[in-house]
Amino acid sequence: MIKNIEKKRDTGSISETGDVSYRKSIRDYLRQVDLKNPFAITLTMNTVKWMSHSRNFRHFMNRLNQSYLQNSYRKYGNRLTVIPVKEENSTVSPHYHCVIDNPFPERDREFVNLVKTCWKETVLGQGQIDIQRMVDFGWIDYMTKLEKKGNIADSIDWENMVVPLRGRYI
Repeated sequence: MIKNIEKKRDTGSISETGDVSYRKSIRDYLRQVDLKNPFAITLTMNTVKWMSHSRNFRHFMNRLNQSYLQNSYRKYGNRLTVIPVKEENSTVSPHYHCVIDNPFPERDREFVNLVKTCWKETVLGQGQIDIQRMVDFGWIDYMTKLEKKGNIADSIDWENMVVPLRGRYI
C-alpha cells in the first residue's frame, strides 16, 4: 500500500505528497507578499502553437505597466506587483489566474479599464476577463489548487512574477 498519496478528482491520477507540500510552501510564500490594493483577475487565452502563453502574458504586463505607470515605468523601471498562475488541461481553455496590485486606490476604475484593454490588445487575449477586488487569501488558495494543472511548479509563471523587494515600493 502506498502511503501519503492524494487522488486528483478530475483525472483520477495519483500525486505524491510532494505536490501538496510544495503547494503549501508556495502559498506560505505568496501570503508574505505585501499587497496594498490587490485585484483577483482571470484572463482567458486562445490556443495558438506558435506563441507561448508566458510570452503573451509578458506582452500584456508590459502594455499595462506602460499605460498605467507611464513615466515611472519608462524612466525608473517600476512595475506593478503581479503573481501569475497558468491553468490549462484538455477540458479547460488556457487561462491565467493572477493577482495584480494597484498601488493607487484612487485610480481603481482606470486600472480595471486598462487591464481589460491591454489584455484584449494581446495576440492570445480573449474577451473573457474577470476582475474583482481580492478581499482575502482565498484567491491565492484557488490559484494554487492542484486540479487542472499538470505540475504546480510549472503552472506558476516565474518569469513574469514581480513582487516588491522589501522596503521598495512604487
